[in-house]
Amino acid sequence: MPIVRIEDGVQRHAVQKHAVIETVYACLREVFGVSDEELQARYHCFAPHDWRSPGDREHYLHVQITVFAGRTLATKRRLYQQVSERLAALLKIPADAVLVLLDEHPAQNWGMRGGVAACDIDFGYEVEV
Repeated sequence: MPIVRIEDGVQRHAVQKHAVIETVYACLREVFGVSDEELQARYHCFAPHDWRSPGDREHYLHVQITVFAGRTLATKRRLYQQVSERLAALLKIPADAVLVLLDEHPAQNWGMRGGVAACDIDFGYEVEV
């Protein structure tokens, strides 16, 4: 059930924003093994006066991913690496300009599909990977 929020200080074309979202999705599929069924994303571009990156960097992309808790540190490290490297290549920015923030919550804290606790839903993939 990943919810992806991308924040960017650069005004990008719709095609490029879509490519960023799809790149993050591909990484989530490959590393976390999630299905497409519950993936959702929001892409926010900020005007220069509404944005300040660490150290006032020219290139900086904030990727927040909210997921069920349970992945191992090794799995999270693979996700951070893949997201950073692939977005850097796609956008032609330094890999260290990409921040990936993983926001984890127990499945029992998600109410979805008409008020069902997520811990009672079979999503077809394992969380403890």
